[in-house]
Amino acid sequence: MTIGKIQVNTFDVITFVGMAITLFTSILNLIQNKKGLYINNITRYRVTWINTLRVQISTLKELSNITNLYVITREGVDKVAYRRELEKVVSLIKMHLNFCGQLDKKLILKVEELKCIINSYLLMHYFRNTIKSINSNDEIENKFNEAIDVISEKKVLDELLNIARNTKNIKNTISIKNLSLLDLRYKIKAEYNNNTELIICAVKESEYVIQRWEYKIEKINKEIDEIVQIYLKAEWSRCKKETRLWPFSRYNEEKTIKRLEKEYKVQAKK
Repeated sequence: MTIGKIQVNTFDVITFVGMAITLFTSILNLIQNKKGLYINNITRYRVTWINTLRVQISTLKELSNITNLYVITREGVDKVAYRRELEKVVSLIKMHLNFCGQLDKKLILKVEELKCIINSYLLMHYFRNTIKSINSNDEIENKFNEAIDVISEKKVLDELLNIARNTKNIKNTISIKNLSLLDLRYKIKAEYNNNTELIICAVKESEYVIQRWEYKIEKINKEIDEIVQIYLKAEWSRCKKETRLWPFSRYNEEKTIKRLEKEYKVQAKK
């Protein structure tokens, strides 16, 4: 065979084309194998990551169970160890999540909200248990001041301040956003002014606050359930997508989440 002025053997052309095809196929297979190995490793680590998150959430659910909280609020039960464990689990969940992710941000906010209200719930129980069985007026005043100094959640102090102001029919509201704990404690003590009747009234009203927070804890837990179930389903969808070849491996997070949220609402109504 002649190409221009060069005489080329047909057998050499066939050999060259065969070698070129073999080289191209080998390179393509090498790229696909490396990509497949990378995807398999990522998928395996993501499965481990999902399982770890599931364990952490189940631990949080166990800690925030109302029946468990009833036991923790009893006198003589070590609440410090419980609160330390709660803080640890919440921190692990937050570090495990991506603070930029759509569902991650929702879950982080709900977990933080749950921790805050559980701590407030325990401290309100502490306030009530500290004073409810005391008969001496002087002792009530002393225990009240001791309890206020121990309470470290603004949510509890805000409720106690509102109880005092509502009992005295004071209509104007006070913003506690910019107040430090020290200032807020001082304001509450000034509002109650060692008035034993007002303190006893606060103890009674605290029972309604506790009931309201029990309902709130259950509500937040249900919201966490919804977010986690959609989150885990979305991650499994991502894993399945990434194992496919391009362009079928493209994953649209926002579209997947919206679809799963609709499916969850439909299932919840059944």
